[in-house]
Amino acid sequence: MISDSGTNTEAELLDTLNPVQREAVTHTEGPVLILAGAGSGKTRVLTHRIAWLVRKRGVSPMEILAFTFTNKAAASMKERLARLLGGPNSSMWIGTFHGTCVRILRASGSHRGLDRNFVIYDSDDQETLMRRILSDLSLGDKEFRPRAVLSKISNVKNRLITPQAYKAMTQTYHEELIAKIYEQYQNALKKAQALDFDDLIGETVTLFAEHDSIREQYARRFRYVHVDEYQDTNGPQYELIRHLASVHRNLCVVGDDDQSIYGWRGADIGNILSFESTYPEAHVVRLEQNYRSTGNILAAANAVVKNNKKRKSKTLWTEESAGELIQLTIVGDEEAEGELIVSGMTRAVHQDGRSLRELAVLYRTNAQSRAIENALRRAAVPYELVGGTPFYQRREVKDLLAYLRLSVNPNDDVAFRRVLNVPKRGIGKTTLDRLGALAFREGVPMLAAARRVSEEVDITSATKEKIRAFVQIIDGLTARGTEPVSELLASLAGALEIGRHLLDDDPETAADRMENVEELIVGARQYVERATDPGVAAFLSEVALLTDADRIDETVDKVRLMTAHNAKGLEFDVVFVAGLEEGLLPHASSAMDPEQIEEERRLFYVALTRARIRVFLSAATHRRRFGIGGPTGLSRFLNELPPELMEIDERAQSYGGYGAGGSNHGGGSGARSGVTRYEPTDDDPFQRPARGTGESFPRARSWTGSFDRPVVPPSKEVTFSPGPRHVLGRILHPTFGRGEVIAQEGKGPDSRLTVLFPGGVVKKIVARYAQWEESDVDF
Repeated sequence: MISDSGTNTEAELLDTLNPVQREAVTHTEGPVLILAGAGSGKTRVLTHRIAWLVRKRGVSPMEILAFTFTNKAAASMKERLARLLGGPNSSMWIGTFHGTCVRILRASGSHRGLDRNFVIYDSDDQETLMRRILSDLSLGDKEFRPRAVLSKISNVKNRLITPQAYKAMTQTYHEELIAKIYEQYQNALKKAQALDFDDLIGETVTLFAEHDSIREQYARRFRYVHVDEYQDTNGPQYELIRHLASVHRNLCVVGDDDQSIYGWRGADIGNILSFESTYPEAHVVRLEQNYRSTGNILAAANAVVKNNKKRKSKTLWTEESAGELIQLTIVGDEEAEGELIVSGMTRAVHQDGRSLRELAVLYRTNAQSRAIENALRRAAVPYELVGGTPFYQRREVKDLLAYLRLSVNPNDDVAFRRVLNVPKRGIGKTTLDRLGALAFREGVPMLAAARRVSEEVDITSATKEKIRAFVQIIDGLTARGTEPVSELLASLAGALEIGRHLLDDDPETAADRMENVEELIVGARQYVERATDPGVAAFLSEVALLTDADRIDETVDKVRLMTAHNAKGLEFDVVFVAGLEEGLLPHASSAMDPEQIEEERRLFYVALTRARIRVFLSAATHRRRFGIGGPTGLSRFLNELPPELMEIDERAQSYGGYGAGGSNHGGGSGARSGVTRYEPTDDDPFQRPARGTGESFPRARSWTGSFDRPVVPPSKEVTFSPGPRHVLGRILHPTFGRGEVIAQEGKGPDSRLTVLFPGGVVKKIVARYAQWEESDVDF
């Protein structure tokens, strides 16, 4: 136990805090609600509070539990506590909800029939399993899309409803089918000794509910329970917290109802709004001083979010200067918006001295990134798309991990099916189906069926030998299961001749994919160096629980592109928020639901408060969505920004937008008429309190050239009439897609090619830079 009651400790832990933060740190007994506004130093408060408990109050570290929502946040908290406590302490439980539940279930899950080495199915594994179940039930993908069915099941699980209970609730034939699918899905998971993400928490809650002695064991151990980002908790997480705080009731939750933006995935803002009703003796502390953003950014954010009705009153403030005005630019279309953002970045880097990693572009939907990415590529600006294909979801990485999964859990049929023919062994779908049938007849997992392959008369001797060789690889991995996972991966990659396999599979991508394999092994080595358990099962648990936020490398000098949802918890010097239009922000799917509109408003608030120094907003008068171009209306949230905080440039006229005749980028006289402001009607359910008179968006006071160069409209593209033509080859362009080479000027790698792209667009490209799919070109 670490105990230090001297005045030096008190000074060290409190002197760097403001008076309200000190109150949050030192009020340790009973339920405590810390309402922590954006950038108010909540992580510092939480870590100093835990350190205060240990050093000032003499609490044993093993009696402290803290929940975070990302592994990155947990690692940051551990690092800060190590500095405050004079070194790391492994007896203190600090981790994500899912990670903590994995620890509990590995230790006590046998009471629920779980093997210690259960595996965790990610979204890809879930979809693979769901496709098989739908196929077994003869249900087509069109009516029952795997991802949609899984989303429905997840929603049911987040209400802690079992398959049997859901079956009793069904009222329609469609719901009866969903109940049947849900039941078979859970049975398949159980047979594979696998849990999905929802099950990790749900199984732990059920364990506590059904086994009171186990609940009391953990609740009595953890005298002090802390929860970060409490506004994002869902029903099962709420129940888990309630169970763990049931003995001592020393529960400290930190959160901000104004940043509750995950209702679409089950988060319940009611958990934080009703905390004082649930715990009448709760002590409430409001952290309102902001240490991140300028005064104008905070004033703008406050002005927007105060329009929500379901919130706890708070107003962010700062001792810093007012800073720059919020910049809003209205452009002609999404292509112009991309160019605008790039020119703003150029000024931030070359004139203001910002590094690229201090810049971020936020948007409401992933589809918005296309035009922005195109502009960044044309300007050769390096960027990272957060929320793209995660590293551990890449095919070659998942293949190697599937081998490891099968070595620790022989019941994992999804992993077996994935890698039986990886690398290619000449084992086809027919053989796989016959093994599946054998497994079904014998009531065993597919790996066990593979061990009995000699009994299957319909499989050739040569194929049986290949299956036996595969089983030997798995057995070899299992036998070496106590070795560091990095050594196992390196040996496995060598035994499978993974480099040759990748080259045979796709020569063009082999080098990049081999780098991924090498990076996986490097990551495993780093894991072994820092982990208390360097084994396979613990490594697989960690990589399965990584989130997009955990994967962001803040040291790499690249612009970050991400949805506003993915930006939660991050901060940047300069933030560009794109697509401030009705139908995007707020999203069209929220338009008829006042509560969802409030969540969309909170999302805009989160986007604004990611910025430390500058905010650039943009909207387009026309935008292509779902392949169709059309006029847009400005977001209602822009009307809520005080005019005195804004600098507005309606440069759509200079672009011409889309002329009356169609979707070209040329000049046109009707562009400004495409700017439609959101004006609530008397019967509008979202009507706000009356605003002042006058135009919602005055003309800019004076455009000061905040971007270093004017953004000019894209040049008109040459079009090509359809008809007979001689095709010299086909290339793949990163921006324009596949194109046909229809002419060549000169010879050799410096020859100029005329390329016809879809839509009749013609471009000139130098031969050496073309990515060829097929070619008759002379070079």
